[in-house]
Amino acid sequence: MIYILGSFLSLFLLFILWHKQKTKSDYILIIWLLVLTLDLFLYYFKKYNFFLNVLNVPFPLLHGPLLFLYTRSMLGISSKKIVLLLLFLPLIICFLGLSYLLVVEKLDEILFLNKTTSWGVVYFVFVLLSGFSSVGYSLRLISKYKSFQFSSNTQQNKLKWLRLLIFGIGITWCSILLNVSEITVAFLAVFVIALGYYGLVMTPYFLESQIGNSNFYRGNNASRKTDSVLLSKENENEIIQKLQQLTEKKLFLSPNFTQQFVAKKIKTNTAYLSYVVNKYYEQSFSSYLNDLRIKFIIDQIESNPKFREYTTQAIAESAGFKNADSFTISFKKKTGLTPFQYITETKAKIRKD
Repeated sequence: MIYILGSFLSLFLLFILWHKQKTKSDYILIIWLLVLTLDLFLYYFKKYNFFLNVLNVPFPLLHGPLLFLYTRSMLGISSKKIVLLLLFLPLIICFLGLSYLLVVEKLDEILFLNKTTSWGVVYFVFVLLSGFSSVGYSLRLISKYKSFQFSSNTQQNKLKWLRLLIFGIGITWCSILLNVSEITVAFLAVFVIALGYYGLVMTPYFLESQIGNSNFYRGNNASRKTDSVLLSKENENEIIQKLQQLTEKKLFLSPNFTQQFVAKKIKTNTAYLSYVVNKYYEQSFSSYLNDLRIKFIIDQIESNPKFREYTTQAIAESAGFKNADSFTISFKKKTGLTPFQYITETKAKIRKD
Protein backbone atom coordinates (compact mmCIF):
# COMPACT_ATOMS: atom_id res chain seq x y z
CA MET A 1 0.00 0.00 0.00
CA ILE A 2 2.99 2.33 0.34
CA TYR A 3 3.03 2.57 -3.48
CA ILE A 4 -0.55 3.87 -3.49
CA LEU A 5 0.21 6.28 -0.63
CA GLY A 6 3.23 7.64 -2.49
CA SER A 7 1.22 7.93 -5.69
CA PHE A 8 -1.61 9.89 -4.06
CA LEU A 9 0.81 12.14 -2.15
CA SER A 10 2.61 12.90 -5.39
CA LEU A 11 -0.74 13.87 -6.93
CA PHE A 12 -1.47 16.07 -3.92
CA LEU A 13 1.89 17.87 -4.23
CA LEU A 14 1.27 18.25 -7.95
CA PHE A 15 -2.12 19.86 -7.21
CA ILE A 16 -0.58 22.32 -4.73
CA LEU A 17 2.29 23.20 -7.06
CA TRP A 18 -0.09 23.77 -9.96
CA HIS A 19 -1.92 26.48 -8.02
CA LYS A 20 1.15 28.56 -7.12
CA GLN A 21 2.81 31.15 -9.32
CA LYS A 22 5.08 29.01 -11.45
CA THR A 23 8.58 29.40 -12.85
CA LYS A 24 10.29 27.20 -15.43
CA SER A 25 11.71 24.99 -12.67
CA ASP A 26 8.20 24.56 -11.22
CA TYR A 27 6.95 23.21 -14.55
CA ILE A 28 9.81 20.70 -14.62
CA LEU A 29 8.94 19.64 -11.06
CA ILE A 30 5.29 19.25 -12.10
CA ILE A 31 6.35 16.90 -14.90
CA TRP A 32 8.57 14.98 -12.49
CA LEU A 33 5.79 14.61 -9.92
CA LEU A 34 3.51 13.36 -12.69
CA VAL A 35 6.17 10.82 -13.69
CA LEU A 36 6.52 9.72 -10.04
CA THR A 37 2.75 9.32 -9.76
CA LEU A 38 2.50 7.24 -12.92
CA ASP A 39 5.57 5.17 -12.05
CA LEU A 40 4.19 4.16 -8.65
CA PHE A 41 0.69 3.65 -10.04
CA LEU A 42 1.83 1.50 -12.97
CA TYR A 43 4.14 -0.59 -10.78
CA TYR A 44 1.27 -1.45 -8.45
CA PHE A 45 -1.19 -2.37 -11.21
CA LYS A 46 1.11 -3.78 -13.90
CA LYS A 47 0.70 -7.32 -12.57
CA TYR A 48 -2.94 -7.17 -13.65
CA ASN A 49 -2.37 -5.95 -17.21
CA PHE A 50 0.37 -6.58 -19.79
CA PHE A 51 -0.05 -3.18 -21.40
CA LEU A 52 0.60 -1.46 -18.06
CA ASN A 53 3.72 -3.59 -17.67
CA VAL A 54 5.05 -2.32 -20.99
CA LEU A 55 4.17 1.29 -20.14
CA ASN A 56 6.06 1.06 -16.85
CA VAL A 57 9.39 0.09 -18.43
CA PRO A 58 10.70 3.57 -19.46
CA PHE A 59 9.68 5.42 -16.27
CA PRO A 60 12.75 4.56 -14.11
CA LEU A 61 14.90 6.11 -16.85
CA LEU A 62 13.08 9.45 -16.57
CA HIS A 63 13.83 10.31 -12.93
CA GLY A 64 17.54 10.99 -13.36
CA PRO A 65 17.31 13.36 -16.35
CA LEU A 66 14.39 15.22 -14.76
CA LEU A 67 16.41 15.63 -11.55
CA PHE A 68 19.25 17.17 -13.56
CA LEU A 69 16.94 19.46 -15.56
CA TYR A 70 15.24 20.63 -12.37
CA THR A 71 18.56 21.28 -10.61
CA ARG A 72 19.89 23.18 -13.61
CA SER A 73 16.75 25.30 -13.86
CA MET A 74 16.62 26.06 -10.12
CA LEU A 75 20.26 27.18 -10.06
CA GLY A 76 20.08 29.00 -13.37
CA ILE A 77 23.29 27.41 -14.62
CA SER A 78 23.76 26.39 -18.24
CA SER A 79 25.18 23.01 -19.21
CA LYS A 80 26.64 21.44 -22.32
CA LYS A 81 24.18 19.82 -24.73
CA ILE A 82 26.28 16.66 -24.72
CA VAL A 83 25.46 16.19 -21.02
CA LEU A 84 21.72 16.25 -21.75
CA LEU A 85 22.23 13.84 -24.64
CA LEU A 86 24.17 11.41 -22.44
CA LEU A 87 21.52 11.54 -19.69
CA PHE A 88 18.64 10.94 -22.10
CA LEU A 89 20.52 8.33 -24.16
CA PRO A 90 19.46 5.34 -21.98
CA LEU A 91 15.82 6.42 -22.35
CA ILE A 92 16.16 6.72 -26.13
CA ILE A 93 17.80 3.30 -26.38
CA CYS A 94 15.07 1.88 -24.13
CA PHE A 95 12.34 3.13 -26.48
CA LEU A 96 14.19 1.69 -29.47
CA GLY A 97 14.60 -1.65 -27.67
CA LEU A 98 10.93 -1.75 -26.68
CA SER A 99 9.91 -1.00 -30.26
CA TYR A 100 12.11 -3.84 -31.50
CA LEU A 101 10.70 -6.33 -28.98
CA LEU A 102 7.13 -5.35 -29.80
CA VAL A 103 7.74 -5.65 -33.55
CA VAL A 104 9.35 -9.09 -33.35
CA GLU A 105 6.75 -10.12 -30.73
CA LYS A 106 9.23 -11.10 -28.01
CA LEU A 107 6.71 -10.03 -25.43
CA ASP A 108 8.06 -12.37 -22.78
CA GLU A 109 11.36 -10.44 -22.86
CA ILE A 110 9.52 -7.28 -21.78
CA LEU A 111 7.81 -9.08 -18.94
CA PHE A 112 11.17 -10.19 -17.55
CA LEU A 113 13.30 -7.09 -18.06
CA ASN A 114 14.14 -7.17 -14.37
CA LYS A 115 15.29 -10.80 -14.54
CA THR A 116 18.60 -12.28 -15.67
CA THR A 117 17.90 -12.28 -19.41
CA SER A 118 20.20 -10.45 -21.82
CA TRP A 119 17.64 -7.67 -22.22
CA GLY A 120 17.11 -7.58 -18.48
CA VAL A 121 20.83 -7.09 -17.79
CA VAL A 122 21.08 -4.27 -20.35
CA TYR A 123 18.01 -2.58 -18.87
CA PHE A 124 19.42 -2.96 -15.34
CA VAL A 125 22.72 -1.34 -16.35
CA PHE A 126 20.96 1.51 -18.15
CA VAL A 127 18.79 2.29 -15.13
CA LEU A 128 21.88 2.42 -12.91
CA LEU A 129 23.81 4.61 -15.36
CA SER A 130 20.87 6.97 -15.81
CA GLY A 131 20.34 7.46 -12.08
CA PHE A 132 23.91 7.69 -10.83
CA SER A 133 25.16 9.87 -13.70
CA SER A 134 22.28 12.31 -13.15
CA VAL A 135 23.05 12.47 -9.43
CA GLY A 136 26.72 13.09 -10.23
CA TYR A 137 26.04 15.84 -12.75
CA SER A 138 23.50 17.48 -10.41
CA LEU A 139 26.07 17.54 -7.60
CA ARG A 140 28.55 19.14 -9.99
CA LEU A 141 26.04 21.90 -10.71
CA ILE A 142 25.65 22.55 -6.98
CA SER A 143 29.42 22.63 -6.56
CA LYS A 144 29.69 25.13 -9.41
CA TYR A 145 26.89 27.22 -7.90
CA LYS A 146 28.57 27.30 -4.48
CA SER A 147 31.78 28.59 -6.06
CA PHE A 148 30.07 31.87 -6.85
CA GLN A 149 31.04 34.71 -4.56
CA PHE A 150 27.67 35.77 -3.17
CA SER A 151 25.06 34.00 -1.08
CA SER A 152 21.72 34.62 0.58
CA ASN A 153 19.24 32.79 2.78
CA THR A 154 17.08 32.12 -0.27
CA GLN A 155 19.97 30.50 -2.11
CA GLN A 156 20.95 28.42 0.92
CA ASN A 157 17.36 27.16 1.27
CA LYS A 158 17.38 26.33 -2.42
CA LEU A 159 20.56 24.28 -2.00
CA LYS A 160 19.06 22.39 0.97
CA TRP A 161 15.99 21.59 -1.11
CA LEU A 162 18.05 20.33 -4.04
CA ARG A 163 20.32 18.27 -1.79
CA LEU A 164 17.22 16.53 -0.43
CA LEU A 165 16.11 15.62 -3.94
CA ILE A 166 19.56 14.45 -5.01
CA PHE A 167 20.16 12.51 -1.79
CA GLY A 168 16.72 10.88 -2.04
CA ILE A 169 17.20 9.76 -5.62
CA GLY A 170 20.75 8.62 -4.82
CA ILE A 171 19.53 6.39 -1.97
CA THR A 172 16.75 5.02 -4.17
CA TRP A 173 19.21 4.14 -6.91
CA CYS A 174 21.55 2.48 -4.42
CA SER A 175 18.66 0.16 -3.55
CA ILE A 176 18.57 -0.94 -7.20
CA LEU A 177 21.86 -2.75 -6.57
CA LEU A 178 19.87 -5.20 -4.43
CA ASN A 179 18.08 -6.17 -7.66
CA VAL A 180 14.71 -6.41 -5.88
CA SER A 181 12.27 -4.11 -7.67
CA GLU A 182 9.79 -4.11 -4.76
CA ILE A 183 12.43 -2.58 -2.46
CA THR A 184 13.41 0.06 -5.03
CA VAL A 185 9.82 1.16 -5.65
CA ALA A 186 9.21 1.23 -1.89
CA PHE A 187 12.22 3.55 -1.57
CA LEU A 188 10.75 5.69 -4.35
CA ALA A 189 7.46 5.93 -2.44
CA VAL A 190 9.31 6.87 0.75
CA PHE A 191 11.19 9.49 -1.28
CA VAL A 192 7.88 11.07 -2.31
CA ILE A 193 6.67 11.03 1.31
CA ALA A 194 9.91 12.71 2.45
CA LEU A 195 9.52 15.20 -0.38
CA GLY A 196 6.05 16.08 0.85
CA TYR A 197 7.09 16.36 4.49
CA TYR A 198 10.09 18.57 3.75
CA GLY A 199 8.32 20.65 1.13
CA LEU A 200 5.17 21.21 3.20
CA VAL A 201 6.38 21.20 6.82
CA MET A 202 10.11 21.77 7.20
CA THR A 203 10.69 24.42 4.52
CA PRO A 204 7.29 25.00 2.90
CA TYR A 205 8.48 25.04 -0.70
CA PHE A 206 5.13 23.95 -2.10
CA LEU A 207 3.32 26.62 -0.08
CA GLU A 208 5.91 29.31 -0.69
CA SER A 209 4.36 32.74 -1.08
CA GLN A 210 5.06 34.50 -4.32
CA ILE A 211 4.50 38.00 -2.99
CA GLY A 212 8.19 38.85 -2.53
CA ASN A 213 8.17 41.30 -5.41
CA SER A 214 4.44 41.86 -5.82
CA ASN A 215 4.65 45.42 -4.56
CA PHE A 216 7.29 46.49 -7.09
CA TYR A 217 4.96 47.88 -9.67
CA ARG A 218 2.07 49.41 -7.80
CA GLY A 219 3.03 52.96 -8.67
CA ASN A 220 3.54 55.72 -6.17
CA ASN A 221 0.71 54.99 -3.78
CA ALA A 222 3.10 55.74 -0.93
CA SER A 223 3.57 59.30 -2.13
CA ARG A 224 -0.16 59.94 -1.88
CA LYS A 225 -0.05 59.30 1.84
CA THR A 226 2.93 61.50 2.66
CA ASP A 227 0.97 64.72 2.94
CA SER A 228 -0.78 63.53 6.09
CA VAL A 229 2.39 62.26 7.84
CA LEU A 230 3.86 64.37 10.64
CA LEU A 231 7.40 63.38 11.59
CA SER A 232 10.17 65.30 13.34
CA LYS A 233 13.47 65.96 11.59
CA GLU A 234 15.25 63.89 14.23
CA ASN A 235 13.02 60.88 13.59
CA GLU A 236 13.46 61.26 9.84
CA ASN A 237 17.25 61.21 10.20
CA GLU A 238 17.05 58.17 12.45
CA ILE A 239 14.97 56.26 9.90
CA ILE A 240 17.34 57.22 7.07
CA GLN A 241 20.39 56.20 9.11
CA LYS A 242 18.94 52.81 10.04
CA LEU A 243 17.81 52.22 6.46
CA GLN A 244 21.33 52.93 5.20
CA GLN A 245 22.73 50.47 7.74
CA LEU A 246 20.47 47.75 6.36
CA THR A 247 21.46 48.51 2.77
CA GLU A 248 25.17 48.51 3.66
CA LYS A 249 24.68 44.95 4.93
CA LYS A 250 23.05 44.14 1.57
CA LEU A 251 19.92 42.81 3.25
CA PHE A 252 18.01 44.05 0.22
CA LEU A 253 19.27 40.99 -1.67
CA SER A 254 16.74 38.91 0.24
CA PRO A 255 13.27 38.56 -1.35
CA ASN A 256 11.90 39.14 2.16
CA PHE A 257 13.21 42.71 2.19
CA THR A 258 9.72 44.19 1.92
CA GLN A 259 8.47 47.51 3.22
CA GLN A 260 6.84 45.73 6.15
CA PHE A 261 10.05 43.86 6.98
CA VAL A 262 12.17 47.02 6.90
CA ALA A 263 9.70 49.02 8.99
CA LYS A 264 9.73 46.32 11.65
CA LYS A 265 13.52 46.03 11.51
CA ILE A 266 14.12 49.74 12.12
CA LYS A 267 11.25 49.99 14.63
CA THR A 268 8.93 52.31 12.73
CA ASN A 269 5.78 51.85 10.64
CA THR A 270 5.29 51.59 6.88
CA ALA A 271 3.71 55.03 6.62
CA TYR A 272 6.73 56.77 8.17
CA LEU A 273 9.16 54.66 6.16
CA SER A 274 7.33 55.38 2.92
CA TYR A 275 7.21 59.09 3.75
CA VAL A 276 10.95 59.33 4.47
CA VAL A 277 11.97 57.38 1.35
CA ASN A 278 9.67 59.48 -0.80
CA LYS A 279 10.98 62.73 0.71
CA TYR A 280 14.72 61.99 0.63
CA TYR A 281 14.96 59.78 -2.47
CA GLU A 282 11.96 61.20 -4.38
CA GLN A 283 10.60 57.75 -5.18
CA SER A 284 8.41 55.05 -3.72
CA PHE A 285 9.91 52.34 -1.53
CA SER A 286 9.49 49.74 -4.30
CA SER A 287 11.36 51.95 -6.80
CA TYR A 288 14.06 52.62 -4.21
CA LEU A 289 14.45 48.88 -3.61
CA ASN A 290 14.57 48.17 -7.34
CA ASP A 291 17.36 50.72 -7.78
CA LEU A 292 19.42 49.13 -5.00
CA ARG A 293 19.09 45.67 -6.49
CA ILE A 294 19.79 46.75 -10.05
CA LYS A 295 22.86 48.74 -8.95
CA PHE A 296 24.16 45.61 -7.20
CA ILE A 297 23.57 43.55 -10.35
CA ILE A 298 25.33 46.09 -12.57
CA ASP A 299 28.33 46.14 -10.22
CA GLN A 300 28.48 42.34 -10.27
CA ILE A 301 28.21 42.17 -14.07
CA GLU A 302 31.08 44.62 -14.47
CA SER A 303 33.37 43.15 -11.81
CA ASN A 304 32.55 39.44 -11.55
CA PRO A 305 33.29 37.23 -14.63
CA LYS A 306 31.30 34.32 -13.19
CA PHE A 307 28.25 36.53 -12.76
CA ARG A 308 28.27 37.32 -16.48
CA GLU A 309 27.67 33.63 -17.21
CA TYR A 310 24.42 33.52 -15.22
CA THR A 311 21.01 33.13 -16.80
CA THR A 312 18.51 35.98 -16.38
CA GLN A 313 16.59 33.95 -13.80
CA ALA A 314 19.72 33.32 -11.73
CA ILE A 315 20.70 36.99 -11.85
CA ALA A 316 17.21 38.00 -10.77
CA GLU A 317 17.20 35.60 -7.82
CA SER A 318 20.69 36.64 -6.72
CA ALA A 319 19.37 40.13 -6.02
CA GLY A 320 16.07 39.16 -4.44
CA PHE A 321 13.80 39.12 -7.49
CA LYS A 322 11.64 36.02 -7.86
CA ASN A 323 10.34 36.80 -11.33
CA ALA A 324 12.76 37.04 -14.25
CA ASP A 325 10.23 38.88 -16.42
CA SER A 326 9.55 41.70 -13.97
CA PHE A 327 13.30 41.95 -13.30
CA THR A 328 14.01 42.32 -17.02
CA ILE A 329 11.39 45.06 -17.35
CA SER A 330 12.79 46.89 -14.33
CA PHE A 331 16.39 46.51 -15.54
CA LYS A 332 15.58 47.80 -19.02
CA LYS A 333 13.66 50.72 -17.56
CA LYS A 334 16.78 51.67 -15.58
CA THR A 335 19.50 51.00 -18.17
CA GLY A 336 17.72 50.99 -21.53
CA LEU A 337 19.00 47.45 -22.14
CA THR A 338 17.90 43.96 -21.22
CA PRO A 339 20.23 42.05 -18.84
CA PHE A 340 21.44 39.92 -21.76
CA GLN A 341 22.20 42.99 -23.89
CA TYR A 342 23.99 44.68 -21.00
CA ILE A 343 26.14 41.61 -20.36
CA THR A 344 26.96 41.32 -24.08
CA GLU A 345 28.05 44.95 -24.23
CA THR A 346 30.10 44.59 -21.03
CA LYS A 347 31.92 41.55 -22.44
CA ALA A 348 32.66 43.46 -25.65
CA LYS A 349 34.10 46.40 -23.71
CA ILE A 350 36.30 44.10 -21.61
CA ARG A 351 37.66 42.38 -24.73
CA LYS A 352 38.56 45.76 -26.25
CA ASP A 353 40.40 46.81 -23.10
